[in-house]
Amino acid sequence: MSTQTLSHVTLETLENYRNAATQAVVAYRLSSRRLVDIVNGALENNVYPRAAKLAPRATDRMNEVRGNISEIVVKGIDQAAERTEKVIELSSSTAAAQVTKVAEFAASIDNQILINGLQAVARMTMPGAKVALAISSKVAEGANAVADAAGARPVRRAVRKAAAGAKRKAAPAARKAKATLKTASKRTAKAMEAPVAKVRRAARAAKKAVVA
Repeated sequence: MSTQTLSHVTLETLENYRNAATQAVVAYRLSSRRLVDIVNGALENNVYPRAAKLAPRATDRMNEVRGNISEIVVKGIDQAAERTEKVIELSSSTAAAQVTKVAEFAASIDNQILINGLQAVARMTMPGAKVALAISSKVAEGANAVADAAGARPVRRAVRKAAAGAKRKAAPAARKAKATLKTASKRTAKAMEAPVAKVRRAARAAKKAVVA
């Protein structure tokens, strides 16, 4: 067991909790938007048609106000989610950087006594770290399930599909660039062969002249 191994487990645990927190924000965002849509749908389909028969102007005004409020609420939901995601990312990156810095410092120590002490601490800490990692994995899985239930799966599928499409489009260009580079290398090598051969022939001729 080494401090580097312990740091690796710790980083994996941090990544699991970062993912869990991010998916929780995604679930909050999608479920909140869905709730707004449900309320709006209920008003538009059930309430306003009946109210319009009695007070059409008042109903139109209420519908307008409701639309403005809905926009404000949705905007607030999006802003809160975006700010939270930024905080999660910043906190996760900072924690990971600190763990990496400690691991690098431990790896740079030359004192064998300190190294033995750190290794002993790592051996004693590793079981707890592995348990924490297993728990964080379950938490991340649960957060993914909640986000999927809120409607995140189609979004993730669309992102993966877009990434795959971009990769497929980039592949021909990469192959063409590779082929162009290969052709250019062959031409360069061929162009260099003539001067090299000429120098070799001149060297052989000079050698023969000296021998003669």
